[in-house]
Amino acid sequence: MHKPFLLALILVSLVIGSLALRPFPSQAAIHNAQAVPCPALPPPAGATVNVSNESDLRDQAYNAAPGTTILIASGVYDMGSYLHIINNGVALRGQTGDRADVILDFGGMVGGYFGILVDADDVTIADLTIRNAADHGVSIQGRDRPILYNLHILDIGDQLVKVNPAGDGSEDGLLACSRLEYTTTAPDNYTNGISAHNAHRWVVRDNEWVRILTNDDTPVPAILFWNGSSDTIVERNFLLDCGRGIAFGLSSGHSGGIVRNNMILFREPHDVAIEMSHAQGWLVAHNTAVLLNPLPGLTWGMEARFSDTQGAFAYNLTNMNIWVNRDGAQGTSTGDVSNAQMSWFVDAAGGNLHLVAGATAVIDQASPLSQVSDDFDGDSRPIGSAPDIGADEYGMAPPTAVTDLRLTNAITTTDTLTATLTWTPPGNAITMTIRYASAPIVTANWVSATVLTDSLAGDVGAFTAVTPFAGSIIYYAVRGQNNGGEAAVSNNAFWPQRPVFLPYLAKS
Repeated sequence: MHKPFLLALILVSLVIGSLALRPFPSQAAIHNAQAVPCPALPPPAGATVNVSNESDLRDQAYNAAPGTTILIASGVYDMGSYLHIINNGVALRGQTGDRADVILDFGGMVGGYFGILVDADDVTIADLTIRNAADHGVSIQGRDRPILYNLHILDIGDQLVKVNPAGDGSEDGLLACSRLEYTTTAPDNYTNGISAHNAHRWVVRDNEWVRILTNDDTPVPAILFWNGSSDTIVERNFLLDCGRGIAFGLSSGHSGGIVRNNMILFREPHDVAIEMSHAQGWLVAHNTAVLLNPLPGLTWGMEARFSDTQGAFAYNLTNMNIWVNRDGAQGTSTGDVSNAQMSWFVDAAGGNLHLVAGATAVIDQASPLSQVSDDFDGDSRPIGSAPDIGADEYGMAPPTAVTDLRLTNAITTTDTLTATLTWTPPGNAITMTIRYASAPIVTANWVSATVLTDSLAGDVGAFTAVTPFAGSIIYYAVRGQNNGGEAAVSNNAFWPQRPVFLPYLAKS
């Protein structure tokens, strides 16, 4: 969802052949940060161990008891070997929650060490940077329920994340809220951002994938699930200047799965943005792909390929063709737009693929899909009369409704009630309105309730109310407003006629 923001462009030097300096989009350009579901992880629930040097870190990773959280102090750790996690439920987390504060450096893409080897279930790796590993940055050995969260993984010799087909495969993994990249390119052509074999019900969401490129221009998928994988969800990712985008199946099969609400900008020589091959039962919906430098002869940006491939493309927005039946594939297309104009986006070449008001050809032009209820920023669809085509839902959603309105510190006199109203600010409101009435306040009678204030700032969470009081019950409710409209009426807080324990709540 596009909201006004300042686009700060950070110039990143790319040394790939004859590449010139390219602007890297600011975080504001990539996401509406308020809406993206990337909160800090909750504090550890079980035993914790604090480490501050490399040898203790390797020792604890291998020997910590099941369920232990290893908290790593800030610093750069020059790793003398790989980290091997063998006990279930172990968590490896940066102590501050800022992934830039803890850097695990494995010595180099060539000649360095392997990164982190996960050989246990329910392992969490979060809030840290992994760089300069000679093999994989993180390797999951067919283990279940791994969580990879708020990581920066860069400059890895082979795949940045690898899910190996050990045992009966890996189930219910999560890779989220992370940045995976090469400073320039991989050292050879054996790489991917993530390569997952025999992986089932993995979710890959809210990540940035930057320059997943090979040293000889072989286009490899940034996000690859294949070799018997199933039911993968890839959503709300931003892919920038990769050689190839998202692939299910490739050469060895994938079943089920959804690719939705991803934004893809390729400005350097590239293959397709989304590829379904030897894959069945998939949905590719509401993705935006701006492809500016295709390889010679490439006129399409998304494809279904081979006769054992079947699935649906729906409401994708791109500037290249979508080939639904390449080599006998049985793909379908519903509402896809393949003639996107650069003027439809805030700053397409700079990385901001949010829609502008003039993109009327795609705004409110889709039909609702039960599988796609939000957009790239996590905002609910639709905003307006119908969903928009592509990853962004244009406009501003109304604020979320307050659900925890409370009344405390009530003081009554003969004809006045003074009380403190408190609530959690909704976060996306510009102003707040408070009304009161002698009956419960709901949507139908909101406008007839008396206004206490209609100009509180949207981030305010308390107000001292002074209202006339004649001994009957007084009800209070709040609503937030922004450019997208009004929130629903909050729960009611009220003060009764006779003394009671506070607060009392009444749902509207």
